[in-house]
Amino acid sequence: MLLVGAKNNIFATKHCFAGMLHVFYPIALAGLFFASLPLLRAQPYIDGGPTRHRFAQLNLGTDNRVFLPTQPGNTTPGELERRTLGPHGESRFLLGGTHFWGHADFYLAVPLATFNREGYSTGAESVFQFFPWKIRDRKLRPYLGFSWLSAHYRQGEGPTMKRSRFPLLAGVLYNFDHQLFELGLGYNAAHTFRYYTSPTVESKIQTPPLWLSFGYKWMFETTINAEKNWRTGRTRVLTDSLAARHRLRGLTLAIGPSEALFVRKSPHNEAVAPYIDRHVASKAFLDVNIGYYLYRPDLQLNLVWRGYRNSIGAYGYSQKVQRRALSFEAIKFLADYHGFAVFAGPVLSYEQLRVTDTDANGGRIEGRFEGMKPGLTFGWDIRPDYLQTYYLRTTLRYFPKLPVAMPGGRRFFFDTLELNFIQLVVFPGRIGKGYGKMR
Repeated sequence: MLLVGAKNNIFATKHCFAGMLHVFYPIALAGLFFASLPLLRAQPYIDGGPTRHRFAQLNLGTDNRVFLPTQPGNTTPGELERRTLGPHGESRFLLGGTHFWGHADFYLAVPLATFNREGYSTGAESVFQFFPWKIRDRKLRPYLGFSWLSAHYRQGEGPTMKRSRFPLLAGVLYNFDHQLFELGLGYNAAHTFRYYTSPTVESKIQTPPLWLSFGYKWMFETTINAEKNWRTGRTRVLTDSLAARHRLRGLTLAIGPSEALFVRKSPHNEAVAPYIDRHVASKAFLDVNIGYYLYRPDLQLNLVWRGYRNSIGAYGYSQKVQRRALSFEAIKFLADYHGFAVFAGPVLSYEQLRVTDTDANGGRIEGRFEGMKPGLTFGWDIRPDYLQTYYLRTTLRYFPKLPVAMPGGRRFFFDTLELNFIQLVVFPGRIGKGYGKMR
C-alpha cells in the first residue's frame, strides 16, 4: 500500500495555496480593473421585477480550490493494491452567466494551473448552482448544485485515465455591486476507480473526494438598456415593422469552444488492449458555423464544421482517433421563457472517421468510415428580444450511431455528445444598421 505522510501533506498544502495565490491575484486585479469600465454595468436584481431583460447576464472570473486528502483504507487479502493521493490545488478560469433573475448560475470552469497533482488532475467542469434566495446586492446567499466534471489520472507508463464525474456542491456567495465572491465545498462520491499498473495487473486508486474553493466573478450585461422600449411597446412596433420588410431574417455566423464526450464503449478496445482504457472526452475544439435565420417560423438553418483528434495509450500500445464532420441542422425554437429560448431539431452529418492502433513492435491496424449519419441538436439562446445584433447560444449535439469496422470484425464507436457551452452568434447584416438605437 502506498501512503502519503502527514508532513508531506502539510508541505504540499502550503505550496498549493502559495501557487494558487500567485495565479489568482493578477487575474482578480484584471477583473477589478475591467469591472470599473462604465460601458458595462451589472444587471440589477433588486428593482424592476422579473423581466426578460433581467433574466440573465454574463460573468467572468477565477476560482482556486484545494482537494483534501482522505485516510487510507485497509487492504484485505486478495484485494487490489490501493493508492491514496495527497492534497493538491487548482486555479481555474470561469465563464458563464446567472439566470432566472439571480436564482441560478451556469458556468464553465477551465483549469489554468495545477499544483502537487501526483498524477491526478481535473479538466473542464460544467457547473449548475441553485440559489433558493436570489442573489441580491450586499447580501450573503447559500447555494446547492452539481457539476459535470472530467477527472484524469496517470501513473508511470500507464494509461491516462479519464472519467466523467457528477459531484455535489454547496456554499455561500456574496454580491457586492457587480462582483460575486464565493466560498464553496465540493464532494465527489465516485472517487475510487481501477487502474492498470501493468498490462495485466489492476490497482485501486482513491482520489480526494472533498475540496474547498474560493471564487471571484465579475458580472456584466448589455441588454437592460432595451427594457424601457420593451415595456412601452416600442420594441414590439419596431419588430413588426422590420419583420414586414423581411429585415429580421438573414445570415448568421457563429463560433465557440466545444468538447465531444464519447458515450459508448468499444468492443474493439476491450478485446485487443483493455489496459489502454477508453476514450472519454476530446480536447476542446472550435465549433464554427454559417447559417440563416427565418423570423416567421423562428427557425435557424446551420452548416456546421468540427474537427478533432484524440489519443490514448499505455505500455507501448497506442490508439489515435480522428473525426471530421460537416453537418446541416435545422433547429426550431420551441419556447421562449422571458428570453430563455429553447430549441431542438435534426442534424444530418457527413462524417470522416478514422481509428489507428499501433502496438509496441510498430505494427498498425486501421479502420475508416466515410458517409452520412443522423443526429439530434438541442439547446437554448439567451434572447431578450429579436433585435439583437448578437446572441449567446448553448448547443448540444447527439450522434448515437457512429461505428467504425476494425480488423478482426469488432467495431469502434464514435458515438458522442458534443457540448458547446457558450457560442457567439452574430448577424452581420445588422451591424451598423442602428437596431439598438431604434429600440
